[in-house]
Amino acid sequence: MAGAMSVIPGSAQGQAAIAAVKLDADRLPLESRLTLRPSTGLEELAARVARVLTLRTGAQVDVGDNPPPGLLEAVPAGHIALARENGQVRLVLGAAMGRSFEATVQLSDDQGASDVRSVALAVEALRDRAIEARGRFVEGARSPEARVVSVPTDGTAQFENTMLHAPARDTGAPSALERTSDRRLQPVRPLVYLRAYSGASSESSAPRMGVGAGGGLCVLGNCWLLTVEYPVPFSTQPGGDDVRYRYMTFTSGVYLHPFTFGRFTPGASAGFLTRIGHFERDMGLPDAGGLDTDLGARATLEGAFEVMPFVDALAEVGVDFALDRWRLGHGDAVAYRGQRVTPWLQGGIRVRAY
Repeated sequence: MAGAMSVIPGSAQGQAAIAAVKLDADRLPLESRLTLRPSTGLEELAARVARVLTLRTGAQVDVGDNPPPGLLEAVPAGHIALARENGQVRLVLGAAMGRSFEATVQLSDDQGASDVRSVALAVEALRDRAIEARGRFVEGARSPEARVVSVPTDGTAQFENTMLHAPARDTGAPSALERTSDRRLQPVRPLVYLRAYSGASSESSAPRMGVGAGGGLCVLGNCWLLTVEYPVPFSTQPGGDDVRYRYMTFTSGVYLHPFTFGRFTPGASAGFLTRIGHFERDMGLPDAGGLDTDLGARATLEGAFEVMPFVDALAEVGVDFALDRWRLGHGDAVAYRGQRVTPWLQGGIRVRAY
């Protein structure tokens, strides 16, 4: 039916983080220039609509070139694209910041005076919606409490040159991006520490002592860590059974401590280890060679209590599993270095770099 009209808001969405916008609120687009951009076959209709709009609004209305084919939303702010679609004319008003407004008007076969008025009224409705949305945006941007202003989802029309000024970010409060993405934007941090420990394993006959160091990279308490432990020589017992507290040991693996409860931080680790020592000589084998290495796996649980800044008291429990060089032999002589599975328990002091 001639004169039927439906206005469809644009689907563009967004937010503009600004605190001050320099706009002349009294100069709304009512006095600004409109440019109609008809597609092929609608040039005469556009010219008649322009004359009606000029008489009704007093604004200067021009008729320009054809709109971008297949993408009417690409018209600049203040331009209105007209295109015929299934017996209707589709109107798209370009607005500032890439927004747009849409309307459709059903046309009769003769495109008479009623059709011209219907299209003109649709253009006015689009312009009025743009003015209303622009007013809401300006008022929200000028509010002293607003640092983040929501841009209306139906767009913002703007027909004169406008300057937007974004001041320096207020450092007194985190931005919206920082609030929503704080955890994902955390940097990679180094982890470096020194430690002293004392403990015993299932093969120990007395408490043992040692020193160690570690270093790695962490993100949100999830670390990849390389450590070295060196038992204090006077605490080492004869023989090679107490492998946990006899040999220099290197470990490499993951170390997790994502949660902190006040001054207490639980943690867990898992990885591979290797020891360096005179295994065959320690086991009393004939024709013992030089330095040996082995390979094993280790899993630990720990609790750390911060006694002062950068200094933790530690309690650890763990288990070592021998993967190779657990059984040694020369000919008929066979010796076992401790147990294949060695649980252990220890405490210590750790000094961190941060």
